[in-house]
Amino acid sequence: MVKEKSCGCIILKDNSVLIIGARDDNGKLYWSFPKGHQERGETDIETALRETKEEVGLDVEIVDREPIRTWHMVHNGTVRKEIRLFIAKPLNGDILRQEDEVEIVRWAPIDEAGSFFDEYYNDVWEEFLRRVKS
Repeated sequence: MVKEKSCGCIILKDNSVLIIGARDDNGKLYWSFPKGHQERGETDIETALRETKEEVGLDVEIVDREPIRTWHMVHNGTVRKEIRLFIAKPLNGDILRQEDEVEIVRWAPIDEAGSFFDEYYNDVWEEFLRRVKS
């Protein structure tokens, strides 16, 4: 079985989170967070910072160094993908969308953002809420 790992950020600002809309292999729009594959020699945090900058143009500061983790089977069940997301805050405000990978970028109020995600992110979202409300 092929294994992949992606790292990224859940960016929190003024009681909202930054979400991105992208297309899956079948062309269906799904909502996610800025994230991407780890390059050789990178730490999880280095990957998360680089991918966030590449996908949405933001420099961020990690505010919780313990990642929120989830695992999924992707690509018709041929790949086991691990995702590690870090809670972060933006250091600049100018969003620059990576046009070839990201279709939509928006700030969603925390109390509405959970409705954008399908079961893929249920556990991640619950853990995020637990951490920011404690």
